[in-house]
This record gives sequence, structure tokens and C-alpha cells, in this order.
Amino acid sequence: MADYTVTIEQVSDGKWACFLHLQGHDQPIHLGKEFKSEERAENWLNVSEAETAIEMMIRQHKK
Repeated sequence: MADYTVTIEQVSDGKWACFLHLQGHDQPIHLGKEFKSEERAENWLNVSEAETAIEMMIRQHKK
């Protein structure tokens, strides 16, 4: 499986989103969800929906 990291960043509308950073890709990949607080985004990363989203994005962006 690809080497990756996931970060939580504030987006332009003030919400928080999770981004996948894949080795070999310049731009982070938005995981498709936005939250009202950083804490909610962090909690989402602990559920299976987040794991599924990460796995799907890795498969889609694999070189």
C-alpha cells in the first residue's frame, strides 16, 4: 500500500476538512467531508467511513 499521511486543515469557508497526502503527489486530496470544528474532523478519522474513504482515494490516485 502507498505511503501516506492524513492532515486536518481549515478550508476557505472556515470549516475543517481531512486531506490525504500521498507520496509522489504534489497536491493533497480532499477526503470529501467538511466539519464545523477541528475536533469533529479528528473524531471522524477514527470511524470506518474515514478508513474506507482513505482506501478509495489511494486506489484512485495510485500511479
